[in-house]
Amino acid sequence: SLQQADQTASSSLVAAEDSESRIQQRRQQRKRRQNRGGSSSHRPLLSSGGDAAGAVFEGGRDEDLLNDFNESSSSDSDVDTERSFRVIRPVYTQQQFDEKHGGRLVRRPLLARLRDSAKKLVTCGAGSGRSDDGDGESGHNCSRAKTQLLGFLPFIGILKRYNIRDWLLADFISGLTVGIMHIPQGMAYAFLAELPPYIGLYTSFFPPLIYFFFGTSRQVSMGTVAIISLLVGGLVSKNFPATLGSAVGSFDNETTTAIASQQLTLDLNGNDSTVGSGSPFQWSSDPVSRNRVALACVTCLCVGLIQLAMGVLRLGFLTRYLSDPLISGFTMGVAIHVFSSQIKYVLGIEVPRRNGVFSLPLHYFDLLRNITETNFVTVGIAVVSIVILYVTKELVNPKVRKRIKAPLPIELLIVSLGTILSYFLDLKKNYNVKIVGTIPTGIPPPELPDFSILRASMAIEIVTIAIIAFSVCVSLAKIFGKKHNYEVAPSQELIAYGICNTVGSFFHCWPAGTSLSRSAVQDSMGGKTQVAALFSSTLLLLVLLFIGKYFESVPNCCLSAIIIVAIKGMLEQAKEAPVLWRLSPYDFWTWIVACLGVVFLAVDYGLILGLAFSVCSIIVRTQSPTSSMLGRIPDTDLYKNVLAYDDIELVDGVKIFRYEGSLYFACAENFRDSLYHKSGVHPRKMLLARRKLTEKYAKLAAKKLQKSPEVLKKEFSKLTDSERSEALKEFGLQWPPVPVDHVILDASTWGYIDYVGVRALNQTIQEYKEVGIRVYLANPKCGIRACLQRSDFYEKNEPDIIYVSVHDAVLAAQCEQREAAAKGGDTRAVAAVQAANLPVNQPAADDDGAREAAIETSAEDNADLKA
Repeated sequence: SLQQADQTASSSLVAAEDSESRIQQRRQQRKRRQNRGGSSSHRPLLSSGGDAAGAVFEGGRDEDLLNDFNESSSSDSDVDTERSFRVIRPVYTQQQFDEKHGGRLVRRPLLARLRDSAKKLVTCGAGSGRSDDGDGESGHNCSRAKTQLLGFLPFIGILKRYNIRDWLLADFISGLTVGIMHIPQGMAYAFLAELPPYIGLYTSFFPPLIYFFFGTSRQVSMGTVAIISLLVGGLVSKNFPATLGSAVGSFDNETTTAIASQQLTLDLNGNDSTVGSGSPFQWSSDPVSRNRVALACVTCLCVGLIQLAMGVLRLGFLTRYLSDPLISGFTMGVAIHVFSSQIKYVLGIEVPRRNGVFSLPLHYFDLLRNITETNFVTVGIAVVSIVILYVTKELVNPKVRKRIKAPLPIELLIVSLGTILSYFLDLKKNYNVKIVGTIPTGIPPPELPDFSILRASMAIEIVTIAIIAFSVCVSLAKIFGKKHNYEVAPSQELIAYGICNTVGSFFHCWPAGTSLSRSAVQDSMGGKTQVAALFSSTLLLLVLLFIGKYFESVPNCCLSAIIIVAIKGMLEQAKEAPVLWRLSPYDFWTWIVACLGVVFLAVDYGLILGLAFSVCSIIVRTQSPTSSMLGRIPDTDLYKNVLAYDDIELVDGVKIFRYEGSLYFACAENFRDSLYHKSGVHPRKMLLARRKLTEKYAKLAAKKLQKSPEVLKKEFSKLTDSERSEALKEFGLQWPPVPVDHVILDASTWGYIDYVGVRALNQTIQEYKEVGIRVYLANPKCGIRACLQRSDFYEKNEPDIIYVSVHDAVLAAQCEQREAAAKGGDTRAVAAVQAANLPVNQPAADDDGAREAAIETSAEDNADLKA
């Protein structure tokens, strides 16, 4: 070991000596170059003559870098942090650059793209109809059909790659665990949907089973969801309000018999007809319950058809307009609604469900008015259940998962203990504790939902349910897809959700979605694929066939306790508000508006209000984007905001303006105003001042020269600025000087431009041209240039005003200053050239020499420097 250490030390010493010698050689070479060409810190920005004509530009930090390396023993990372570059190339206009390097506009017109898409569809259709034209084409069609089939039925590809040895046990354990969670959650979330609890078991059984065949996510758990259940509950309770004694979840035999004896069915039209009476499978004699179930089923069908149509039309991108702050604020508001809706079950009192605007404040008013009817036995059971659930989930389960990975099924234990306690103590009869009631045994036969129960006023709520369900579900699917490194297809997910809800509507289900809590458990238990859903559905099938009747004595307050603890994660969305305030006030106020809109107005109105505010905030931000004036970082070709850096210099005679937004009709005026205000060069005011001076000069000179003012105006307009200034001095007037020669517009940040934007740009260039200022465009995107080419921009402007970068435009402007100074025309241009160390009387370069910018750079050998 000692010998190896000595060898390593000696080899490191030799390497260090070699590196030191190389560094010394480079230092001597650099000194010789500087002695021949002068100090690098005083080299002119522009030079002329020879092949290196143009700008000589360098970093000028290598010498200091090597001195620091030798004298202060800086680390390798310090040496490698500063490297200088020297590049010699011409100053390019965009036209010259495209001609030399074969540039083209890749953005094609919309009609051409639509035409190509139509041709592709026709070709695909014709190709699929030919089967005997050749083996190659037949094989291609077969491969395409196979790809489409695997895309429509993702489970085929999953089963083909399924690893039975490594995945089956994990899917089995996670499936059973999630199935155990389905039982209490399905019954509890039925309260939110204002439906009988057994309907929640159907919604927990059918959709996961169908999603196995069509879904692309491998970890999400389909079934009942709090947000969707609340939206469905608002819809059904608004159209079928509960009558006295028929509150959901209190279907005891005596009440059912009393209502059945009335033989009264409440439908939307007031007719005495029983919804679903043609079905031989009668689930309940309560007419309100039957009508609510019928409305929930037809809502589920409509939601499924909407999602299916969106998936076929590839409209999954529409959910991009539902931003994360909007969804977070909406979720927070819904969580408050969910919590508030369960208070009556915890207190054991009956209050009517409010709907519409200010329903939540009115709900609390009803609770306070009936607070004297509180059932303290119900309160005690609910409080004990909440405490046990919270302590187990927050304190016990994290420790249990470290050993067995599976959390304790505390929800099922609470339901089981509540059932046993209620059965043996007869809580319903002795203490008036409301219980679940009758749970039918078996699977309902398929039944077509009754469309006659629908109304046009339900359309907005149904569409809201469809969009919210998809946006929440696909967001959750993408989270797990990113975690496990697989792709989730939004359009296929839409199709999967649509089929789940469409088929589920025939089996008495309300719209389903993916649950975060169940999906997180399935993932933490090691679930690999949706095969876990098969095991959970098998467990639910056993419950529906054999075990369901044993849950008839479950107290409603136990299920409410499960809901209250389950929405803890939703209520934690409030933590995002301070983060959003620090990050973006617009996102913060979107969150606030969506949350308060849901709380004080209604769930659907709150979503619409939040979406409208989000869109308005985008409009405000795009029509008033930030803008800045740019300056050059010394000894670089970098141009930054003059207010953001101290070590920055302005280019004399040039104003560089950056507008960080798109140029379209809503912000065209803001673009001009920002440019005129921040650059300090307002051509309209300058023209107005010049006209006034011209008229004043004409009046004064007419008396002295005995000429007509109109003739004097024409003669005055033909003079140069210096001649006008001399003419005005005779009358004690001063001609307003032009502060700059060039204005450069940094177009690299422009996203797009429309007709109004092109017109505003043309107008700006012409206004500056009238006062003798040239306008250059720097680095516009391909789409911007394509739009300019399709418009009349090049009819009014020369192509050589567009440059490939800001630095090219600056160098071209300084070349023009040099040429003007060489002709001896503009004294201010001569001063600008002298300030930049430019040769004043150097002749202008010819076109073949192409005003070249020598951005001289030297690239160090990084490996040697690191050594």
